[in-house]
Amino acid sequence: MADRMKWGGVLTVVVVLLCGPLPLAWGKPASQHQLQALAGQGDANAQWMLGQALLTGSLGTTDEIEAVRWLQLAADQGHGLAQRDMGMLYEHGQGVTQDVLEAFFWYSLASRQDSGRARLRRDALAAMLTADQHEAIAARLKGWRPRK
Repeated sequence: MADRMKWGGVLTVVVVLLCGPLPLAWGKPASQHQLQALAGQGDANAQWMLGQALLTGSLGTTDEIEAVRWLQLAADQGHGLAQRDMGMLYEHGQGVTQDVLEAFFWYSLASRQDSGRARLRRDALAAMLTADQHEAIAARLKGWRPRK
């Protein structure tokens, strides 16, 4: 029994390391309604999941504008994956006006949370920015705080 409990704990650690924290319990929310309810209550992970679902159409429909709204809410709370996704959206102009400075800003925030993909994209965009733009983003990053 002790071995089983030990391996269960190891499995939990591996899942959390690979997938990130799972505040929505172990499974998916029972429905889009439940996911929207959690997101509406301010759950950043639910907001990110809803934004992803609306981008990919996994809930049966796509809505880039609504996806951006939910991803922005999660990113503003400090959700690293949402911050990375906001960088991607701004870099490619998906659901927002394309903006390299905004993409660099969001990738920079996500890279603070050890997002390797965000760090790679941030570094790729860095060469496109002037020294003044780098300074402006650095000042903005210094003053940034997550909202709750």
